[in-house]
Amino acid sequence: MDLKSLFFDALLSPPKLSSSRNPEEFLGRLILPTGTFSSAPLHIISGGSITASFPWTFDIGGLDCFILLYTKTGGGKLQVGDNTHFLLPSSLLLLNCNQHFRMDITVDPWEYQVYFIGGSLLSYYSELLPSDNLTLIPVSSYSDMQITIEQLPTSPSSNTLLQELLISDLLHHIITSCLRTSLQEAKPKQISPYIKSIKELFDEEYQEPYSLDELEERFGISKYRLCREFSSAYDMSPLQYLNKRRIQVAAYLLQTTGYRVHEVGSLVGIDNTNHFIHLFKKFLDCTPSEYKQRTAK
Repeated sequence: MDLKSLFFDALLSPPKLSSSRNPEEFLGRLILPTGTFSSAPLHIISGGSITASFPWTFDIGGLDCFILLYTKTGGGKLQVGDNTHFLLPSSLLLLNCNQHFRMDITVDPWEYQVYFIGGSLLSYYSELLPSDNLTLIPVSSYSDMQITIEQLPTSPSSNTLLQELLISDLLHHIITSCLRTSLQEAKPKQISPYIKSIKELFDEEYQEPYSLDELEERFGISKYRLCREFSSAYDMSPLQYLNKRRIQVAAYLLQTTGYRVHEVGSLVGIDNTNHFIHLFKKFLDCTPSEYKQRTAK
């Protein structure tokens, strides 16, 4: 039985929709036709870009799949058991659908990407999810997570073997990142305010030139202590984090704009093109030109 049939069987009540909308629009575009199964360890069964408007309410008894839902604008609300979770802009939901859940729109229009996921790895991930079988995390602009999400197809169709493997790899990266964030939040680190301030500087003003001596003078803390505490908090040195952030933004610009490689390097604070290419390849295992060609839509 295909997902569309399972979806209608799982509805606990008729969805609340405007007369112009069909219930199956909740699923996006179906990829796998009836009786067809993918051998990829993770694969998209259905999904795509959705624009919802009032009313938009679905009460579902359970589906044998996971949902990834990335809210772009507007907002929604998810109810699982006695818990309510608000799906705000730039948030990513990972939900094990094998339970009763209800989804409602809260801010009109609600624009989001959604993917219904199947595959053999889901049983493993199920064991790692928190007790309510979901994670809900913020997604920073230009972050590795946002870039990876945007590489997923917005209007999925039947895939070749190569496309299936690429999508499986992207899904694995997204899901493991969600679970890692959830586990880290369960055991939060004690991070000094000045270390958080340095990270915020790098996140928002990544294009500015920085040095350890400057940071030492600005915050009045020994640069050796800054390096030690920053590395303890974020598992890399301050300058490694800064370069990673710059490459994250550069990857986004290469994917979404027509800027040339040297222009992108300058925009993120790396004027030496050869150094920019070296750093890009260090973090993403390919040159900027190769990345731009690979992610072209």
